[in-house]
Amino acid sequence: MAWKNDDRQAGRFLRIIVLALAALALGTVGAEENDAEVLLAKIDRNQSYRTIYYEGRMEIISGKKTKVKTMKAWASGKDKAFIEYNNPEDRGVRFLKLGKNLWMYFPKERDTVKIAGALLRQGMMGSDFSYEEAMESDNLITGYSASMAGKEVIDDRPCVVLELKAKSKDSSYARRRLWVDEERNIILKAELYAKSSLLLKTSRTLKVVKLGTRYFPSVVELADAIKKDSRTVLTMDELSLDESIDDSRFSLQTLTK
Repeated sequence: MAWKNDDRQAGRFLRIIVLALAALALGTVGAEENDAEVLLAKIDRNQSYRTIYYEGRMEIISGKKTKVKTMKAWASGKDKAFIEYNNPEDRGVRFLKLGKNLWMYFPKERDTVKIAGALLRQGMMGSDFSYEEAMESDNLITGYSASMAGKEVIDDRPCVVLELKAKSKDSSYARRRLWVDEERNIILKAELYAKSSLLLKTSRTLKVVKLGTRYFPSVVELADAIKKDSRTVLTMDELSLDESIDDSRFSLQTLTK
């Protein structure tokens, strides 16, 4: 009856191999998830700042029509921001963000409006950037879980593809797919999805500048995937990070002066 013992031993050996392979597979998945989270943290660190200032230009393209708006923008951390438009059509229009609150000032009417509710989903100054996106302040790693989805080349740059799923139903987008420059830890391309998996918007980084030891996107294109031929190109010139900004800049008094 020794052959029965041999069969049992072979069976036990086979089960051990299967369990070992399963553990190895789970370990690989766990390692990939950990790598994705590490990369997401690097992206957050790279695009975080104590303060930022830039002189901006928005080209709002709808079909064959293009509108150009220019502005100056200041921000401190993720909770304070101030934008003032200076193109002739919108001269003196200002925005102030304090925490979760956003106000808009109209100089001709001398009127201040708080942007809230459904208005947050509308395009800021007619652009493809929504007020809601302007209000976002959390790091990606705070709002999303990440996993690896392969590697691709974008604009001759090797990229890691990340799949992000929102941790909260209140997130602007339920899912994001990111193409991340492996060397510079910046997002070169992104697809933004609704909960239904409908593609809502796509973004591309068109120009990158080096500021100190970090790389920063200075020209970004955001396109509406639902509206035909609708996209906005945001250019940030005279860009500076982590320089002192008077805190009085971020006040209702400055907004309405």
